[in-house]
Amino acid sequence: MGLCQEEAILLAGRVVFADSRSPPPWTEIHPAARRDFDLGHALFNAEWKPAGSAQAGANVGLGPLFVEASCDACHDDGARGRPPATRGGLSNSFVMQLGGPSSAYGHVINTRAIEGHVPEGRIVSTPHARRGRYPDGQRWTLAERRYSLVDLAYGPLPGATVLKPRIGPALFGAGLLDAVPQTAVDEIRLSQPQRMRGTPGGRFGWQGSAISLVDQTAIAFSREMGLTSEFQPRDDCTPAQAACLEDSGDKAPELSERVFHAVNSFQFLLAAPARAKLDAATDTAGAALFKDVGCAVCHVPELPVPREGGSIRIDPYTDLLLHDLGEGLADRTIDGEAVASLWRTAPLWGLAHALQAGPVALLHDGRAANIEEAILWHEGQASQARRRFMALDADSRRQLLEWVATL
Repeated sequence: MGLCQEEAILLAGRVVFADSRSPPPWTEIHPAARRDFDLGHALFNAEWKPAGSAQAGANVGLGPLFVEASCDACHDDGARGRPPATRGGLSNSFVMQLGGPSSAYGHVINTRAIEGHVPEGRIVSTPHARRGRYPDGQRWTLAERRYSLVDLAYGPLPGATVLKPRIGPALFGAGLLDAVPQTAVDEIRLSQPQRMRGTPGGRFGWQGSAISLVDQTAIAFSREMGLTSEFQPRDDCTPAQAACLEDSGDKAPELSERVFHAVNSFQFLLAAPARAKLDAATDTAGAALFKDVGCAVCHVPELPVPREGGSIRIDPYTDLLLHDLGEGLADRTIDGEAVASLWRTAPLWGLAHALQAGPVALLHDGRAANIEEAILWHEGQASQARRRFMALDADSRRQLLEWVATL
C-alpha cells in the first residue's frame, strides 16, 4: 500500500476493493449496521420513479424536474464522475448549478422531467484550449469548456447568473472526513503560510457549500432528483414553475426516515480504496517531492478522527479548507465574466482506484484528463506550488506524477 508496516498500523480508512461494484465499509461493523450499509448501497444504486409508477416499490417520488434518477448515475458506487462518452458531450454525472441573482430556475438546471412536465433547458459546451511549455521546453495543452444554456423553458437568465459546472466527486471515506474535528482543521489553517492560508467552509461540495454529509445528501436529493426529506422538505421548484409547484404540493417528505438513514449509513461507512503498491524507497522519494513542491500545504497527508478508545489517523490528502485557485478555474457568469471562486481542497485518496477504472475527469468540472493537467490548472494561492512543479526536470515531474497516481 506504499506505507511501511508501522505507518500502515496507524492509518485507517482504506480497504482493498476486491469488487468495485461492492465497495466495503472502512471498518468491521455490527450486523445491524451492516444491514443498513447494504440497504443504503442498494438504494444508492436504485433508479427512482415518479409517484404513482407501477411496480416501483419504495423508490418513488422522482421529480417533477431532475438531473438523474439515481445517486449511482453521478457517483458510480461512490466513485467520481467519468468523462463524457462522446466527444463534445457531457458526462452523465454533470450538473450545472446556478449562482448569483435568484431566477426562475432555482439552484440547478434540471435537464430532465417526468411525464407531463418539461425540462428547464439544455446545456451546450464549447471547447477552448490553453497551451504553454515548461522551462525545459516540453509543451503542454490544457482543455477547458465554456458553457451556455439553451431552450430555456422559463425565459432568459439574468446576465449576472453564475454558471457552476460540476461533476460528481468521489464519496470514498466521506464519513471519516465528516468526523475530522474542526479544531484539527483550524490548526492546519493557522500553520499554512499566509499566501496559501485556507478559508473555513463546509466539509462537502466543491466549494464547501454543505456543512455535513447529511446536509450534502439532502441537498443533492432535493435539487438534483426532486426527492424531499425532513432536512430538505422542498425540491427546486420556483414560483415561476406553476406546474412543478402544483405537482410537488404540500406533502410529507418523499424520502422516509429509514431510507434517508440507510443512504447516509452507506456513505458514512464507505471506505477509501487502498493505495497502489509501491516500494518504500520510491514512496519516500515521491512524498518528499510532493512536500517540496508545496502540494502538501493544502493536500495535507494525514488528519485525525476521534474514535471510542482513542483517535485514529486517516490519509485523505486534504485540509478541508477553501482556496482561491485563480481565474482559470473560476466560475463564470452567463456573460462570460470570471467570478472570484473558492474551492475546497479535493481529497486525493482513491486516485489510484479511479485511474485503474479507466479515463478520468478531474477537477470540479472534469476538465483535466490526467493529474498533470489538474496541477497545471492550479494558480492563485497555488501559484507557487505550480511554478515549483514546472521547474522540476522531466524525470522529477514524472516521478511526482507517478507517485500521486498511487494515492
